[in-house]
Amino acid sequence: MKKLLVLLLISVAFVSCDTNSPKATAEKFTESMAKGDMEEAKKYMTAGTASLLDMAMKMSSDSIPKYPDFKFKMIKDSIVGDTIAWVTYISPLGSQEELNLVKRDGQWKVTMGK
Repeated sequence: MKKLLVLLLISVAFVSCDTNSPKATAEKFTESMAKGDMEEAKKYMTAGTASLLDMAMKMSSDSIPKYPDFKFKMIKDSIVGDTIAWVTYISPLGSQEELNLVKRDGQWKVTMGK
């Protein structure tokens, strides 16, 4: 019984500590964006995607809507090989959205590219 309990605790620890997964990256990215924290959100983007965000923010005179109470809700994730993933989630407006992610230097990053 003790062995089973120890195994269960170890399994839970591994699952809850997976901070470098497509889901974890998508969660941190979407919640940062929803709160309007662009600098935090950029940590979870590829460099090219972060540059696109900077350019879009400079060109837009509108303020970015904020959803401080947004909590990430994943519908599904799809991982292809070791470097490509998609995460489908519910956006702050309630619609189903999809994020493209790539693995760069061992870290999952949101990308606008394919």
